[in-house]
Amino acid sequence: MNTNNKSEKQNIRKFLIDRRNELSSEYEERNNSHIHISTLLENIGKCKIGSYLPFRNEISTKLIHELLFSLGFEISLPCINDKDQNMIFRNWNPKDDLEENKYGILQPKEDIIEDQPEMIIVPLVGFSMLGYRLGYGGGYYDRFIDAKNKADKIITVGFGYTFQEVNNLPIESHDQKLNWILTEKYLYKIT
Repeated sequence: MNTNNKSEKQNIRKFLIDRRNELSSEYEERNNSHIHISTLLENIGKCKIGSYLPFRNEISTKLIHELLFSLGFEISLPCINDKDQNMIFRNWNPKDDLEENKYGILQPKEDIIEDQPEMIIVPLVGFSMLGYRLGYGGGYYDRFIDAKNKADKIITVGFGYTFQEVNNLPIESHDQKLNWILTEKYLYKIT
């Protein structure tokens, strides 16, 4: 990636995180994402779903998790493997004790069984309607999605607020395209 693109991504990331810190509580009050995702869940049927617990004012997954558990879906959460800097998913139940990873993000403990989700809900710092996302810059989700798509296909649902959309989001060759964008207002299929 050229230096200009890297700098541009860093500037967009900072702007969007600041914006999210300012607007998230206002938009969270109108979070109907659990209603919008229902259509997708009906179409895909029962499968294992990887999700996340919100960090730094990310959009809340609480209502989606409640819906998923009520419908009998199994949920797993991402865990950072410090040895190889890759991400895996481990089974999760809301009653489970969690631990903080090196970034301060809660994740299942190491003794919890690793899972292979068939669909993942991916947190967004920013997104484009072309299906690309901007995260925190570590590449964990891009590497995970790339590896899964080489072995099987995985359904990817980027999840964020409508105000996180970026029209001309810079992309790199390793950036993985999402299948869906879910916000507090809509579910959009990437074509």
